[in-house]
Amino acid sequence: MALFLILAVNFPVFAQDESEETVQETVQENTEESAEESAEEEEEIKTGDKYVLNLSLYYPVSINKTKYDRVNLNLGLIYSRVGYVYGLDLSLIGSAITYYMEGVQLCGLAAVIGNSGKGIQLAGLMTVSGESFTGGQGSLLMNIAGDSVAGLQATGLLNIAGDEGSGIQLAGLANIMGDRGRGLQLSGGFNIVGDGFQGIQAVGIFNIVGDSLSGAQAAGLFNITGGEFEGCQLGTCNIAAHSAGAQIGLVNIAGTSKGTQIGLVNYTKEENTGLPFGPVNLAENGRVRGILWGANRVALTGGAKFIIGRMYSIASLGFFNLDDNINSSVSYGFHYGMWFPLKRLHLNADLGYRYRDNAPLFQKSAEKPDQHILEARLSLEISLSEKLSLIVGTGISRAFDTGKNVDTGKTLPVLTAGIEFF
Repeated sequence: MALFLILAVNFPVFAQDESEETVQETVQENTEESAEESAEEEEEIKTGDKYVLNLSLYYPVSINKTKYDRVNLNLGLIYSRVGYVYGLDLSLIGSAITYYMEGVQLCGLAAVIGNSGKGIQLAGLMTVSGESFTGGQGSLLMNIAGDSVAGLQATGLLNIAGDEGSGIQLAGLANIMGDRGRGLQLSGGFNIVGDGFQGIQAVGIFNIVGDSLSGAQAAGLFNITGGEFEGCQLGTCNIAAHSAGAQIGLVNIAGTSKGTQIGLVNYTKEENTGLPFGPVNLAENGRVRGILWGANRVALTGGAKFIIGRMYSIASLGFFNLDDNINSSVSYGFHYGMWFPLKRLHLNADLGYRYRDNAPLFQKSAEKPDQHILEARLSLEISLSEKLSLIVGTGISRAFDTGKNVDTGKTLPVLTAGIEFF
């Protein structure tokens, strides 16, 4: 055993000088903040002895004597500290590599690389790479790449890339990239990218991209893109500064929009030149009008009409079921359509859905079941003044009881007349 240790101490590692010089240059560049500050920030990269094998109980109780030594196979019991590893770093508790690792680092508790690494880092608790890391990081608690990461980060709690990230981040709680990202972020809690992101963010709570996004965001609660957005946002609430993609959720909000919004409420702070679809659509270049009409299926209906460009939607509330002579009946729903100018007239064409709640209200009854109503309508809007218009129209509708198929219903023509007002 003594002879083996003597050979290990004095036997040089079989690494090409050119490879080591390339690594030296890479590490040197990573330690400089800028060319202007290089005189103050640049430090001499120290190198120590070379070892094929290093054994460490608790550094400095180890074969290697300095934290600048180069090792091919590093074995630590409690804690080891070397400068470079080209091969395998295996420690029962923790290991720290001062400058560079190329290979595999496996630790029971914590694996740390002071500068950059290439390969695989796996630890029971935490993995850290002070600058860049290329490959895969995996731990139960936290993975950190101080500058950039290219590859895979997988953990039960938190992944952090201080600057740029390219690849896949998988976390039970959160994925964070300080600047730009490209690839896939999946977590049970939230994903955050400080600047731009290209790829997919999927999460249980929320996704945030500070600047531009080209890709997809899917969250249970909300998605936010601070700059240009191209792709798809899918969540309860979706927010984008400038949307050119699809926002699908209960509430969709954009500074400007030239894409598609599908939700119960779609709001654009400035101009919307895209396609908002839902009961309530609001934009600076839009209009909101009151509407009141009567028809032969639902006696009296009132609501609000939201107009953006050539598209409009109507959110409405109606009373009295004329089909079954039920006075205690409430119908609520929405229509969506397009309008076409005809000199002083407007031609409106829309499709609608209403849920008709028959007495007893808000309860199910076998004698007077609630009903679904589908409608297709054409109407003429006649302007009487700047603030008042007359509406007359016709169409077709089908009503069928809840719990039954659409083909069990009754189809009747629809006759409507009413007013629109500002």
